[in-house]
Amino acid sequence: MTTIYCTQSELKSLFYENEHLLENVNHIDIDHFDDNLRNLKEEKKVVRFEDITHPIFNPEENSVIIFDRRVIERDFFTLVSEYGYDFRDKLYSIWKERNVRVLFNFAFFEPIEYQTKLYDFITTDFPFRHLKLTDYPLFKDLPNFEYDSLYNMFHYFNENLNGNPNSFPIKEHTIEKDKLFSSIQMKLRPHRLYFFKKLLENKLEHNGYITATKFYFDEYINADLKTDNNSLQNKYYYEKDNWNFFKTKWEDYKDIIVDSFQNNIWQNHTQKYNLDFEYDKSYIDIYGETHILYNTKYPFFTEKSYQPIFFEKMFILYGGNKFYRKLEKLGGCNFFEEFGLPTNYDKIESPYEQIDLVVDVLSQQTTLKFSKTFLKSQEKIKKNKKILLDHYKKIISRTHNFILDK
Repeated sequence: MTTIYCTQSELKSLFYENEHLLENVNHIDIDHFDDNLRNLKEEKKVVRFEDITHPIFNPEENSVIIFDRRVIERDFFTLVSEYGYDFRDKLYSIWKERNVRVLFNFAFFEPIEYQTKLYDFITTDFPFRHLKLTDYPLFKDLPNFEYDSLYNMFHYFNENLNGNPNSFPIKEHTIEKDKLFSSIQMKLRPHRLYFFKKLLENKLEHNGYITATKFYFDEYINADLKTDNNSLQNKYYYEKDNWNFFKTKWEDYKDIIVDSFQNNIWQNHTQKYNLDFEYDKSYIDIYGETHILYNTKYPFFTEKSYQPIFFEKMFILYGGNKFYRKLEKLGGCNFFEEFGLPTNYDKIESPYEQIDLVVDVLSQQTTLKFSKTFLKSQEKIKKNKKILLDHYKKIISRTHNFILDK
């Protein structure tokens, strides 16, 4: 019997469609240990290591602990910054002495963090048995790392899909939709802002369901030099001078932009997309990938590229060439022909050049005309989803021997 400490969602994600492997597993559900430390401080004021009651501070021998992004970002840094290296080293010693195996998921869509504040932690040679998953080529040849650019599906399944991708979308698509496209984002980053302004110029804004948030609108008012707590912005961040947009009032766009997160900026956006049937408002999801604006060591993509596929939609990415190429390599469909985009669309490096092409394509379509294309494309849409799920099962199975100690 193997004891595994992790959340229920993490366990379901790791053993997606391999649940039979869990017959001899004792699962202990855990939450953040920094919450435990905080409560302990309030209760005792003077905190000793021995007072900590979180299960991972007293794990069974030969057990397994799974850590995904939030614990990595929050808990380990709280432990060291507030209680020092001594608490950390005592914890590591316990894991080593008890032959605990630890799986770290360092595949969660954040190459800037990998290169900056998380780099030292990610590359630490931990003194206990461990395996590190990564979606970033920077680490692929280092000891104890398993690399695949799609390992971040584990994080997406865990955090966005409750470990059960088969339950999304919540209902089948309607064929007659209100909008041709959706442009869903929280932050109006420079390339997304350019896309929005091009829609206005071409009087296409009412053909789409467009979201953003006042919370980040206010943040971006002073973001013309940098944002996201780093200085790695590249030329595309500054190429189009659209910052005067933020001199207008948010309310000026209330008839065009939907602030779907105004009541809770931190809610799970994928769950909202599902439960509010946002995915069913249009035929095409159009996303501006984040990291095209930054000097990352390697091209990258985020959950924005996954979302339309798992919700069984057609999609257009600008700044998402890395994902297009990966999907094509796996045998998936990019829908360039269906949209009327050039076959070399994913070879165009500038997101702004891509946007110009996308806007031209949208100007030639209507919801009525595209509904027929959507119907004809159902087989390809479903195939894309199956390709990703099959690939995920293949790569995540590499963790099973480590977890089950086979």
